[in-house]
Amino acid sequence: MGALECIAHHLTGDKKGTLGEWLKNHPGEIPKPLDAAAEKLWGFASENGRHVKEGKPPLQYAEVEVVVSVAAALSVYLLRKKPTTPP
Repeated sequence: MGALECIAHHLTGDKKGTLGEWLKNHPGEIPKPLDAAAEKLWGFASENGRHVKEGKPPLQYAEVEVVVSVAAALSVYLLRKKPTTPP
C-alpha cells in the first residue's frame, strides 16, 4: 500500500497526505467504483496491518496476499495510465 501511495503522489505531483486523502483529492485517477475499493483496501491495511493491537490476531497470509496483489495491480494501472520517468 505504501508503494501505491508513493506512485500516486509522484504521478500527480501531490506529495501530501495519505492514500485515502489522495483518492479524495484526485477523483478520476482511479475510475469509480475502483477508487472506493482502493480506499477501503487502504483502510483495511492501515487498521489491520500497521496498527496491530494487543490481543488482536495479526492478518493471515491470505489477507496479506490479497492486499499486496490488489495494491500491485493498482500501481501498475497508474504507471501505465500516466507513464513518467522516475525522479
